[in-house]
This record gives sequence, C-alpha cells and structure tokens, in this order.
Amino acid sequence: MKKLFTCIAIALLSNVSLQAQDIPFKIQQSDVFKDEYKRSTIMSVEEDGNGGLIIVRSFMGGAFSSAFGYYFEHYDSNMKLIKEFEYDSKRSGVMGIIVNGDKVSIIDFTYVKEQKAFVCNANSASINDFNFTKKELFTLPSEEVSGFSFWGVGGGYDGDTGAQMIVNEDKTAFSIIVDISNKNQETHKLYLFDAKLNQKFIHEFKRDIKDKKFRYENIDVSKDGNTLYLLGKVYTTEKKKKKDGGKYQYELSRITKDGIATQVFDTEEHYSGSLKTIVFEDRVSCVGFYSDRKDSRYKGLSYFEMDPKTLAIKKSKFNPFTEQFMIDKYGKDKDKELRNLSFRGISVTASGDIVFNAEEFYVITTTMMQPGGGMSTRTTYYYNDIVSAKLNKSGDLIWARNINKRQATSGDDSYISYTSTIKGDDTFFFINTGEKVKKISNDRIQFGQTSAKRSNLNIIRIKPNGDFDYQEILDDKDSEVPFMVSDGAVTNNSVYFIGRKGKKKQLLKVTL
Repeated sequence: MKKLFTCIAIALLSNVSLQAQDIPFKIQQSDVFKDEYKRSTIMSVEEDGNGGLIIVRSFMGGAFSSAFGYYFEHYDSNMKLIKEFEYDSKRSGVMGIIVNGDKVSIIDFTYVKEQKAFVCNANSASINDFNFTKKELFTLPSEEVSGFSFWGVGGGYDGDTGAQMIVNEDKTAFSIIVDISNKNQETHKLYLFDAKLNQKFIHEFKRDIKDKKFRYENIDVSKDGNTLYLLGKVYTTEKKKKKDGGKYQYELSRITKDGIATQVFDTEEHYSGSLKTIVFEDRVSCVGFYSDRKDSRYKGLSYFEMDPKTLAIKKSKFNPFTEQFMIDKYGKDKDKELRNLSFRGISVTASGDIVFNAEEFYVITTTMMQPGGGMSTRTTYYYNDIVSAKLNKSGDLIWARNINKRQATSGDDSYISYTSTIKGDDTFFFINTGEKVKKISNDRIQFGQTSAKRSNLNIIRIKPNGDFDYQEILDDKDSEVPFMVSDGAVTNNSVYFIGRKGKKKQLLKVTL
C-alpha cells in the first residue's frame, strides 16, 4: 500500500540539554515490490519535470550468479511506478550515469579483443522507450592501462583508481580520468564532455616524479563545465627533509582546453593526511583534518583557499576542534586527538558555508582456533561516531559536533553508517538504530546497533548555531522492510532510500 505521512517531529535534545524543537518533514513510500535479484543500490535520482522521478538502481546477482546491471524506473508524483526497464551490463565496466532532459546515458568501458583496446562508450536512451543506442567516446590501447581489470574500473596501476567518472554540481558536464601505466612518471588522461556527450577537450596530465610518489586526491569539474581542478599529494625529496610536519606537498592543477596551471602548497608544521576540494565561482577551497603528530591523529580542520583562475593562495588556516566537540566526544574537555576518521562528504549551505562530514571507521580481523582444529577468521567493520564541522566563507570554524554512535557488522553494511544532506543552513543526518536512543554520561546520547531484522530510521538536525536535535522517522514495526540508510540519494530537498528484506523491496522519499 502506498503511504503518505506528514510528520512534525518533537526534538528531544539540543546542545546538551533537553528542549522542545520542531523538525518538519514528509515521507512517501512506494508499493512494496520484488526484484529478480536480491541486492540493489540507488545510483541516480532525477526529476522528470512533471513532478515525477527517474530512479536508476544497480543490481547484482548472488554468490553463484554473474548478473549485473541497472533497473531504470519512472515514477509519478505519488511514487507510483509508470514504466521500468532492466539493462544488463555484465560484459562491461560501468563508470556512471548522466541524465540530460529525458535522455539517460550509461558510460562504460568494454574490452575489445580484436583491437586489444578498452573502448569507452555512452549507451543512451529516452526514458519514454528505453531504446538504447551506443556512441563511442574514446579508445585506449590496453598496454596503456594495464592497471585495468576486465571490468575497466578495477584497481589502478599505482593504487589510484583505474578510471573514474566525475559529474559537476549542475550535472551539465562530466569528466573521465584514466590512470596511465608509467612507472617513472605520474600520468593520467583526462576527458571532458558536456551532458550531450560532446567532447570539450582531452588532456594528458604528467608529473615528472615516480608514479608511486604521487597520490591522486580528487578532481572537480567547474560549475560552467569548462574547467577541471585536480588535487594531488606529492612526496618529494625536498619535503622529505622537513623537520616538522608532513613529508609531502599538495599540488592543485587548473586544466582547461588552453592548458594547465599548478599551485604548490603544504601544511607547514602540521600533518594533513588528505584534503578535498570544493569549487566555487569566486574561490577554490581545500579542506581536511590535520594533526600535530602523525597523519592519523586529528586535532582539527585545515583550510586553504585559492583564486579559481590564478590559483594564488589567498588563505591558510588550521582550526582546532572546539571545547563543545571534545565534550560531545569524551564527556569533558580533553586534550586528546582522534583516530580512524573516514571522510564521508562535503556540502555547501545556502549562505556559502562548508559542512565537512566524517565517520569514525575501522576494521578488526580476529583469528580463532576451532574446537576440532584449524583456524577461522572473522572481520568486523566498525562505523562509530559521526563527526561534522561547519566552516564559514573565510575558513573559520563555526561549530564542530560529535554524534555518538556505536555500530558494527561482519556482513552487509548498507543498514548502518548514514546519509547526510543540508537544507538552507541546517545540516541533516539519516541513521538507523535498532534500539532506543541511549543516554550516556554528562547529558549525552548515543545511537546504537542496528540490523536488517530491526532498523528504526531516525533524522538528526544540526542547526546554524551548532545545537542539534533528533526524531524517529519510521519505526520498523510500521514498515515491511528495513531501509539501507548508507545508500541514500539526495536531490533538491528530498532524500531517497531503498528498503530490502530478501527480494522484497520498497522506495522511501523523505522531503525536508
């Protein structure tokens, strides 16, 4: 049965004291349905211009099935399925999906044995008929990309991604970056296309340093779709001699059809194991965690700002975690560093502030002796506290919060972790918990373990001043399936989740 609920939430916590608040949201659920294949993930959600949605889900078969492909589904404004199509892609490596109006294109790599080459194709169709046609985008000889697996997107030659597709914020352009085999020189080929699949330029990025000494961090496509920004972390002989701080430098490159310009910067006496770029019209910002000792012990957030055209460095700041953050984490203000933080995403608020999110993630493998002899190994994945921080346009820290969470799994991790988004100047997190929210010391709360058998969906809001509240959105008793909260897809002011119990599935839309 299709369900439509309008829920006004009563918050239970703000800052560290109980206060009444409102979190307005609306949820819609599709009919419960069954797929042929058990596992699927939402890859893309696009509005159709008439109040409806185009949802693309990837699927894969079980342990004894090589099935892999995509479900294309067209829903009306009431989450009623209008049309669906199944696309089999088990013979190619899919890079990503780009939607332009009523046209959807699957970008993939296929190995052509006769040519001894990898061919990048766009398989395009209208959502009205799903009649796919193929267009070749480019070809690469196989010896240039020996880091590729048959699927085309496997591990790269030097640990970089073999190939990656990046779409810009407005979804008007996309880039494909390919790691090229070259032990003596860091080499990537960059291809830029518009949403209509027209090629804008090709650029071969080379750095005169051994491949293993250059770590590709990330690449961004500008809002206008004409410029690429590539950030790399480089281990040079000069930086190796530094007395204090990380033994590396960061390099930001601006690439257009006319050429390339590069800016070099480092984190001075600090350590910053990784940075992420955010491209604005008037600036390019690089944000990450930093420490005063070792790359994995975090003390706060670093911020660098460059001119988007000249790449001149305008600002460099290091913001230590706030007293409130340390109280969130430890129950009192402690001079202590954090470990095991894994980057989860960046958002930009309506006023241009940056929200940087991470999660306390680590893996423990245990080997045990069996009663009858022999050994067994168990790997457990821990997804603990959520870390969120907001920086203003100047790179100053507005607030930093730690949301206590204890979740772990040795199997499917889709039901734990979280999905985050923003609306206006509010930051939202969607998480599952299988039990009531727990009160811990010093007026703090903790979200607990969840599973496919018991998953209650919750929403957490961090307000512009850093106070936060939360509310249960959907109790597992009120839903036929638990929702895979780590695989949420965000579009405009709505977040979409798919729920699954066996082959039984359901789509959920939460509108803020």
